[in-house]
Amino acid sequence: MKTLTKTNKKEIRLKKILFFILLFTCVCTLSIAQTEKDIFDEGVRYFKQGQYPQAVESFTKLIELSPGNADAYKNRGVTYMKQEKFDLAISDFEKAKKLFPELKGLYSNLGVAWYYKKEYEKAIESYDMEIMLEPDHHVAYFNRALCLAELGRNKEALYDLAKTLGLKPDFYWAICYKGDILTQTGEHAMAIKTYKQAIQVDPEISYAREKLSELKEKSKGQERMAAKKPPAPKSKSQELKSISLSDSSSQIETADGSSHEIQVGAFLGRENAVRMRERLIANGFDSRVLVLEDKKDRSWYLVRSGRYPDKDTAKKAIPQINQAMGVKSVARPFGDW
Repeated sequence: MKTLTKTNKKEIRLKKILFFILLFTCVCTLSIAQTEKDIFDEGVRYFKQGQYPQAVESFTKLIELSPGNADAYKNRGVTYMKQEKFDLAISDFEKAKKLFPELKGLYSNLGVAWYYKKEYEKAIESYDMEIMLEPDHHVAYFNRALCLAELGRNKEALYDLAKTLGLKPDFYWAICYKGDILTQTGEHAMAIKTYKQAIQVDPEISYAREKLSELKEKSKGQERMAAKKPPAPKSKSQELKSISLSDSSSQIETADGSSHEIQVGAFLGRENAVRMRERLIANGFDSRVLVLEDKKDRSWYLVRSGRYPDKDTAKKAIPQINQAMGVKSVARPFGDW
């Protein structure tokens, strides 16, 4: 087991975020009998609304009506993933695999589940299958790179990132992660060049700028006298912001400055934020904890839910959360104060 430095923790955070991107692209539609289609559509609707227990009930009902429906198992598995019930998700994906071994997106989802179980070799095997079935699946290459890096196979990870960027040159997060690996391996000049490339692709996202700044500070620090106090670490608020796509048919998305999310709580203690996040998940809402620092250098743990195209849309979703949680929520810019 590798010991994690602060930098490594940032990079692992990046990995988790990007795995979720893949998850939400894998909920698909079915061409089935009307009654079954209604149940399926109901499950997808609950999923999009973040009501995961209800979505599970719908997909379970569909499985009872149609035990041979691989898509129903796959989508229930995706919903279990949102609830962090990875063993149940893997069980459903394996059942779907027996019913329809070539089902699109199945092996990518299975790879995500194995990743969270820290079974990186099994995750890689799943991505191998996904790539064999869909050689142009750039996200599968990217996710396999993350698993390879977890095993210390950085050269192979960089190869997969090159494949990713060959298929999608403007994939911001793949460029950033390439920079992270180059930084880890001491290739600072190449890492700086890579982060600059990411900034050109999307100057609105702060991650590459922050990493570039840290890397330059680190280089300057090596030239300073040993007794000089090292530069303060960058604010946690500028690390990658968690991405949660509410639309199951969406492609990869990044923070664009106009998106909003719902803030359910703000805490100075991490444990309180974690408990609130668990309450949200238990009530069927997606949730994450965003860490920001205020002007007094205090770390705030902000519990957020959902992602909406604008503030007005986010406000419309607030009453549902307030009623379920007994709190007063507010709409906030995605990933920011």
